[in-house]
Amino acid sequence: MYLKLSAVLLGLSLTTTAFAQESDSVEYKETKEKAIKLAVNKNVTEALPLLTSCYAKNMEDKEVQTMISASLISLVSDKNNLQGSLDTIDSWTAKFPFLQDDKQVRKIYTINANQLAFLSFQEKNIEKSLAYHDLVIEELSKNEGLGLKDNKDLISMAVNLAADQLEKKEFRTARKIASESLAYFNDPELKKMLKYMDDKQLGLN
Repeated sequence: MYLKLSAVLLGLSLTTTAFAQESDSVEYKETKEKAIKLAVNKNVTEALPLLTSCYAKNMEDKEVQTMISASLISLVSDKNNLQGSLDTIDSWTAKFPFLQDDKQVRKIYTINANQLAFLSFQEKNIEKSLAYHDLVIEELSKNEGLGLKDNKDLISMAVNLAADQLEKKEFRTARKIASESLAYFNDPELKKMLKYMDDKQLGLN
């Protein structure tokens, strides 16, 4: 009698578990469909909590990852808020680590950081410009295949900063900029500056 009762209870338990799993699956599917619809319509404010919920339940769901990435890109494409775009990408990447390997997100981050370096350079805030340039180099070092090898804006910024530091006799900084940048850009001006410093042994001590 006891064995029969145990078997019945076990059967009920398995049935309850299976029903709960099926219910969770249906709820997940419905939540994801709603989140995707909102994200496609660029209603990021409403989509994000739902996408976050789905991501918490299944971090490997590529559809959810794609919608999170697309939502982020729609937020950070505003060129009038470049610093805000960097902050937003940093914030989202902390919550969704897969974004660190998202080429499109990292490309936007790199380009916007370089634009901030350029604006700071124009304002003669060289220290700030150098800091943003460091962010550019950091992104390039972490992510291959961003399609920025021939980007004229990135190359021009590196050349301008290296030349500025060379003119100010900040040879170590000039050398650092030129050598690091040459790892990603095959630029004759950067090569020329580095060769000049090598010949004069500038910035080596």
